[in-house]
Amino acid sequence: MSYCAIILAAGKGHRYSKTIPKQYTVFDNELIINYSIKILSEINSIKKIILVINKPQFIKFKDQVYKNKKVKIIQGGKERKDSVFLALSKLKRTNCNKVLIHDAARPFLKKKLVNKIIKLSKKNEAVIPYITNTDTIVFKDKILDRKKVFSIQTPQCFSFKKIFSLHKEYKGKKFTDESSLFFYKNLTVKKILGDINNVKITLKNDLNNNKKNSYGIGYDIHKLEKNYKLYLGGIHIPNSMGTVGHSDGDPVIHALVDSLLGSKKLGDIGTFFPNNKKFKNKRSTFFLKKIINLLETKNIKINNIDINIIAQQPNLKKYKKIISNNLAKICNISEKQISVKGKTTDRLGNIGKNKAIACEVITSVSNN
Repeated sequence: MSYCAIILAAGKGHRYSKTIPKQYTVFDNELIINYSIKILSEINSIKKIILVINKPQFIKFKDQVYKNKKVKIIQGGKERKDSVFLALSKLKRTNCNKVLIHDAARPFLKKKLVNKIIKLSKKNEAVIPYITNTDTIVFKDKILDRKKVFSIQTPQCFSFKKIFSLHKEYKGKKFTDESSLFFYKNLTVKKILGDINNVKITLKNDLNNNKKNSYGIGYDIHKLEKNYKLYLGGIHIPNSMGTVGHSDGDPVIHALVDSLLGSKKLGDIGTFFPNNKKFKNKRSTFFLKKIINLLETKNIKINNIDINIIAQQPNLKKYKKIISNNLAKICNISEKQISVKGKTTDRLGNIGKNKAIACEVITSVSNN
């Protein structure tokens, strides 16, 4: 049995934002539209995917949209039902027996649910997932039995011939999804329990409820020698010795950059700023500003930064607040979100012998 899928991503979503359509919003370092594309393209039984888009919106984000050989992109219609009909028309000449129709605005779809729908679709013309309601439901001042009231989700799976036929038959009728056609026609629909986490993003708060904090660890160490300057957290610290490095040897910023990048699996400081002539003797504050700009373009928010500066000398007591203020300014966050602590090794090892300074950083981030 041959399966195809349609991903609907042509909506403007004005309730979500007047600037960036919800399907192109970045969540957890990924465009929302990409979640559906990736999940459905990884299902072996799905041989072809029609991605329905609005070209003026899509062209701004096309370089960030996930590419897969199964996916064919088409221009959508005025309404949702028009977009589905256009996609079905594109699939007409294929040997598609069953078609799954999914909203790109449901990024938290799991393979387990898709596979369950596909399995049951082999003996059913229509399979739709639903979730039950826990709130009291009132219609025209009458309380309904909430056990009989369902919220329908996607993906919904149908016999291709049947859903295409219904679309042509009711071309002039308004409906909110394909299951509505089956219910309107009193056709048999196999209802299965969906996934409560498979929410549709309608308002910005829908994403906030699914925010996940992630964490990154950074560590750096530089040896100390005479005739070098000492920079810690972008601040020049008067000292008889300074750190040796390709740039300015600031272990605090180097560790911070690594922790920020690591929190979202974006690489490390060497990935962005290799040891070449371009970055020779460059101030580390330059590196940090570049990474902060990168995070902001990906809608990544810094929650908290915890810094341990490990040095026998100099005493950092009077510099900790200055360092935290400087880093907060560069990171566009409050000083209350940064903790700077000074540690020693009780004269043990190279740090204890004042031959090196090290720093370790843990950063917590989330998506806006």
